[in-house]
Amino acid sequence: MVAKYRSSLFRAWPGDVPPSPRGRSLSRLLARARLRRRNSPPHRAAPNAREASAQVRKRSAVTKLLITEITRMGPASCVIGLQRDKEKIQSIRPVPAGANSWLHFPHQRGDILECALAPLPAAKPHIEDRTATRGFQKSSSVAEAETVSYLRKAEMANSLPDLFGCRIHENKKGAGLHAAPQEAKRSICGCETQNLRLELYANELRATLALPSGEVLRDLPVVDRDWRDFIDAALAPGRGANRTARLERFLNSQFHYKIMSCPHHFIRLGLTRPFHDLCWLMLDTLFPLPRPEWLEEF
Repeated sequence: MVAKYRSSLFRAWPGDVPPSPRGRSLSRLLARARLRRRNSPPHRAAPNAREASAQVRKRSAVTKLLITEITRMGPASCVIGLQRDKEKIQSIRPVPAGANSWLHFPHQRGDILECALAPLPAAKPHIEDRTATRGFQKSSSVAEAETVSYLRKAEMANSLPDLFGCRIHENKKGAGLHAAPQEAKRSICGCETQNLRLELYANELRATLALPSGEVLRDLPVVDRDWRDFIDAALAPGRGANRTARLERFLNSQFHYKIMSCPHHFIRLGLTRPFHDLCWLMLDTLFPLPRPEWLEEF
């Protein structure tokens, strides 16, 4: 019974918007006035507009998303959640109308949010994009380990070409890895890691990791919101002297043990939006998430 309940926590269902109730006490005079307006030339096109609006509402399905990714991209946040479609669990990226990210997103990973999503003809490889047509409503939440258990049932890969279904290229002019937008089949994927190292470059967090295939991915920017907030807190002026050196020692020692020994250690890699016809690899999510008490260890 418990397993059945958990499997339905973020199941989607159709959710057409119900029509507004009409008042029952309208006078005959108002009814005739409406009829005259309806038959006037400017209003003869109104049924088409109403039909289009109804179609948009019909396409906007109320669903439940288990929030798994919150990345920090400049001043805004990009969000990804998992949606259950029958027996399939897939990644969905809710975006506000007319934008790719959220200036304010107060929720956390593991939150299960109810929302209404409409199809969005997004450019490749960001096929996971959906327009959020109403605000998010939190219905429940799950623990970090359970969130990872769902991620392991979503998009997964063990080798570099399988991450996004395309070739991945090294940056010959500097750091990082990139893919061609039209070749990539998706923009997000999970994987297990055989090894992982985080380093600071000009106070920015970069990752080097090994895939189960043995392939090594070097110098990936870490955009995970929680980990970037942790780095900011570690380098805050109020933490005293030698902050950078203390943080680097932590990343080279305690960090490795805390991450690699965690039973639900897991990462998700993503592709940026096309920039100069290239999509760059980044580390979107790193589980376990950092704990505030770790700051007291260095």
